[in-house]
Amino acid sequence: MSSSEQLPKNEESTKHTEHVVTRRLKAPYLSGFILRIMIFLMDYMPGVTKYLFWNAGLKALRKLSIDDCPTLIPLPLPKETFGIVETKTVDGLEIFEKQKNLQQKDYYSSGFLRASDFHEAYLAKRVTPLQVCEVLINKIEESLKKCSPPLNAIIKYKRDDIIAQATASTERYANNSSLGLLDGIPIAVKDEIDVKGYETNVGTKFINYGNPATSDATIIERLREKGAIILGKTSMHEIGFGIDDIELLKISSSTNNNPFVCTPRNPYNTDYYPGGSSGGSGVAVASGLCPIAIGRDGGGSVRIPSSFCGIYGLKTTCGRFSDDGQYPLAHSVAVSGPMAASVDDLALAYYVMAGKDPKDPNTLHQPLPTLHGFHVTNTLSDLKIGVYSMWNKQVDNPAITTALNNFIDELKLRGAKIIEIKIPELEEARIAHLLTIGTELTTVAKRHKDKMHLFSCPTRSNINVMKLATASDYIVSQQVRTRIMRTLNNLFSNQVDLILTPATAITAPKIYPRALAHGEVDVTMISDIMRFVQLANFAGVPAVSVPAGYDDKNLPIGLQFIAKWYDEATLLRIAKTSEEILGNRRKKPSDKFWFGNYVQEVSENFFGES
Repeated sequence: MSSSEQLPKNEESTKHTEHVVTRRLKAPYLSGFILRIMIFLMDYMPGVTKYLFWNAGLKALRKLSIDDCPTLIPLPLPKETFGIVETKTVDGLEIFEKQKNLQQKDYYSSGFLRASDFHEAYLAKRVTPLQVCEVLINKIEESLKKCSPPLNAIIKYKRDDIIAQATASTERYANNSSLGLLDGIPIAVKDEIDVKGYETNVGTKFINYGNPATSDATIIERLREKGAIILGKTSMHEIGFGIDDIELLKISSSTNNNPFVCTPRNPYNTDYYPGGSSGGSGVAVASGLCPIAIGRDGGGSVRIPSSFCGIYGLKTTCGRFSDDGQYPLAHSVAVSGPMAASVDDLALAYYVMAGKDPKDPNTLHQPLPTLHGFHVTNTLSDLKIGVYSMWNKQVDNPAITTALNNFIDELKLRGAKIIEIKIPELEEARIAHLLTIGTELTTVAKRHKDKMHLFSCPTRSNINVMKLATASDYIVSQQVRTRIMRTLNNLFSNQVDLILTPATAITAPKIYPRALAHGEVDVTMISDIMRFVQLANFAGVPAVSVPAGYDDKNLPIGLQFIAKWYDEATLLRIAKTSEEILGNRRKKPSDKFWFGNYVQEVSENFFGES
């Protein structure tokens, strides 16, 4: 079969294909006792599990006959084939110094702080990192113990360790030897990434218990080298492996429901989910506990919580960040990425963490990271932005469509060219991503077969179902990956610089109390959450989620931009533009679940305005 031919569609997905790009899955909502009964049947009646695998549509790819070679890791090699040019002149952290005089004070009206705000206050001796962290520790404790319900964002921290880091930073500022913009900046880290002295439990009650990391992951080490204060670990979905579809299997951790450890709450409305699986990181930033947090994204796990929590989240190119020190849950689709309250801090954290690492061979082929063009936001006449209108219409909240159309109008006013595009085989790519991430996660979970009973019911059921995937299923999925990468390469080489979609098809979903004890199954909700994010993971391209407004429940709306491999610079530029477009319409959560005022508690003159 030639690469230009369309893959045959499975029977279930061909219905109404003239109107539907990817399927909207439907099945009854399950939680509590009924869900436990279903999991019991799956554990002890193999026929049930086999039926679910086949009924999930996972058999669809078995009908395909593809000649393309499989792509096991979505690295764009050779780079030249994908239009990637080695950067000769790097625009790095110095761009923030050059733009210092252009920073606008009306940014503060949103209430969110930037690293530069902390840095300037430290340099002016208005406050010290130690003073900030002493108050911040109390705020973390308050978010866990005094909030009702608790936010469950930063769930593991060590007071003495934070104080030691803050003391060292304070001494550097006192000696006029600051390490730069990140020195003294509090940063939280998802519990999937090694931080020295902390267990990497990946959202479980048993993995690595009693076995703390002896060293930092490379990306955390790079943050520390710039003086960042690592606060501790944030909550996440259990091994990023939730089941959200019994009748039509849908593997996802997109709500961050975790009945065994804790479920974080959305600070904009604690009756709603924050998204996952980096939900704790999203909540930590959105509630003002820290300006930056680090997440990991295998199926939207940085972008979904960023969208639901009204912050910025960057899913980086496969191979851009080192995977050294990351728990190997889904190696071919998962990458780490920064989450931040501002685009300046998103770019700052990205640039510090990016780059080659001898400990990870997949990083060695990348061009140098750059922030070139970051502040070129007034004119976008050099950018062509693709929209797949039929796909983008598949949302279940009209406020998302309104926000998308408003952004398109604003982008046009700045000179961007909006081009209608089509992306074939998105449904096949969705199934192939599901098979890929499910197989990889199940392979990791099997290492703990003697402790399988310690996983939650939803995770166990996912493992049972994905055990039925064959090596052939996995290889065909990687052949589909080759095709979707070729499709995107053609789009980025010949038609557009960026692709614009909603980040999710809904805003944050409601938390039902009965779902907190044992988890839940809501097929339609999860298919809506995941619709637009899987493509970037499967193809290895970078993508960014940006806040774009709020719905009638005051829940944040997010949009997504996708770029070609290693072109994070253009994504950060369009994110910066998006930040300007939203402007003073940006809102912080209500005071009850907002902790970002701790800097004013330390010093009324934090901003140097009195």
